[in-house]
This record gives sequence, structure tokens and C-alpha cells, in this order.
Amino acid sequence: MSEEKVHASVEQRIIIKFLTKEGCKPSEICSKMKRQYGEKTLSNVSFYKWSSEFKKGKETEENEPHERRPRTSVTGEKSDRVDALIWENRISSQSVAQ
Repeated sequence: MSEEKVHASVEQRIIIKFLTKEGCKPSEICSKMKRQYGEKTLSNVSFYKWSSEFKKGKETEENEPHERRPRTSVTGEKSDRVDALIWENRISSQSVAQ
């Protein structure tokens, strides 16, 4: 069996789904998760949203596809280019100052 890493938010949604089906209130689930996950815990709003969705019969823990623009602004290539521009600017600024 392969050990695929489950994203922390999906892992928490699985737990929310289970505890919701067990009859736990979202506030109880949130408290338990904060003790377990600390700073990596989903927001309070997320607990209520996901708990409500699971009560309505939602079965998947994944986000639904959406029409938002994909997050393409931060890529390794762009980050490398920004770093290069900063270094170029720093070098040219130092030579002008001398």
C-alpha cells in the first residue's frame, strides 16, 4: 500500500465529517482540533461550513471545482526571476554609490 500524504486541510475535513456523523457540534469539533493541530487548524468558519455540508449529505472532503483564476503568480521560475532582478538592482545601486 502506498503512503500518499493527505493535505492537512483534507485530513481535518475527514475528521469533521466523522465527528459530525457521530453527532458532535462544530464548536466541540473545533476545540478538539485546535488541541491537536494548533496553528495548523482550519478556521472556525471552516468548521461550521464543512459540518453543515456533511449534515446535508456531502460525501467528499475535497473542494468543489471553481471558476476562480488559478494561482499562477507564485512559481519557482518567477521567484527566481524576481531574485535575479533584486540582485541586479542591488549591484547597480552599489556601483552608482561608489
